[in-house]
Amino acid sequence: MKLTKFRINEPLAISLCVLAVLIAQAADTSLPTTGSWTMNRWMAGSGKVQLTLKRSTLTSNWVESSDYRIEDLRGLSSDQMSALHSNVHFELARDAGNLVCEGSIVAGVGGGHFSFTPNPSFVGEMRKLGFNDMDESKLFNMALMDINLAYVRQLVKLDLRDLTTRQLIDLRVRNITPEYIREVRSSGFDFSAADMIRLNDHGVDGDFLHELRKSGYTLTAQEVTQLHDHGVDGRYVRDLEAAKYRFSADDLIRLHDHGVSTEMIADLKHGGYDLDPRQVIQLHDHGVSPHFAADVKRAGLDLDPGQMIQLHDHGVDPQFVHGLQTSGYQFTSDDMIHLHDNGVSAEFPKQLKAAGLSRVSTRDMINMWQNGVNGDYIVRLEASGMKGLTPEQIIKLKQHGVD
Repeated sequence: MKLTKFRINEPLAISLCVLAVLIAQAADTSLPTTGSWTMNRWMAGSGKVQLTLKRSTLTSNWVESSDYRIEDLRGLSSDQMSALHSNVHFELARDAGNLVCEGSIVAGVGGGHFSFTPNPSFVGEMRKLGFNDMDESKLFNMALMDINLAYVRQLVKLDLRDLTTRQLIDLRVRNITPEYIREVRSSGFDFSAADMIRLNDHGVDGDFLHELRKSGYTLTAQEVTQLHDHGVDGRYVRDLEAAKYRFSADDLIRLHDHGVSTEMIADLKHGGYDLDPRQVIQLHDHGVSPHFAADVKRAGLDLDPGQMIQLHDHGVDPQFVHGLQTSGYQFTSDDMIHLHDNGVSAEFPKQLKAAGLSRVSTRDMINMWQNGVNGDYIVRLEASGMKGLTPEQIIKLKQHGVD
């Protein structure tokens, strides 16, 4: 007998493989919901059993394990669980459908086969409520989660925005109750179903939301959870409101993360500084207190945060600033830093001014200080007839021992 060989080129082979996968996936979703179950009375609490369901399809493996009361498994008795051996047939009857399990139990441990039958009446009622995407997979999950019509109707009655079948399941999995949703809604925020899930996942409760709402902020669920996760509470926000500050959620988080107190922000404002969050954080991180900033302003300097930080970092205190400001010379913040870094006292410029030097640069002032020139020396030179000398000439006379 002659055999005929067929050759399939590579592109066609790939196309056939893809088609086979698509067919398998389509067949996978149409398969009835069946699988195996195991049970253990020793792994659950008193009066309960641990029921584990396993399902394998062409494209996935699925396992779910939960504790159930024995009386919730219709047809299963405590005597069967305690017996040395029992053949069992029991059902988990839920609004979405029935889970039927058959098998055997030996001394409280057993297993067997399960099948799930959807409830057409439930599907019809769900469609009336606006949920039109009921497939067997969703119904199976809803049965296991005990998502009943009473629960769904409560959520629909709450007029929860963007509520989908998938979110119904997610809400139930997280044990998000209608009471929690009502508590959140009572704060005045209009959050969607997805927002409720986000808030619950981050541990946000109604009290936290009420505190935020009292502060007059309109925030998204993401902003609320970020504030909560960073420890920014309603009181922190409210105290800033009292100080006439309104920051974005990101700014509030940055301020709080840097340890900036609401008292610091209020004191800076009271001291005449209307700063943005970045500037406040810079002052805080460099240890510049509102008291320091206010004293500098009282000393006659109107500085920006960067200049204040430079003064503070170089150890220039408000008393030094005040001394220089009352000397009769005009100094910039950089001048003050140079004088301080070179050890020049705040009284030295006053001595020079009193000795008749009306125009002296910061550099000359430092040179005179470093060469031992003071006001008395200049007065003695003038008394000896040497008047109108420049700072450079006075320094040279001192260097050459003229006294």
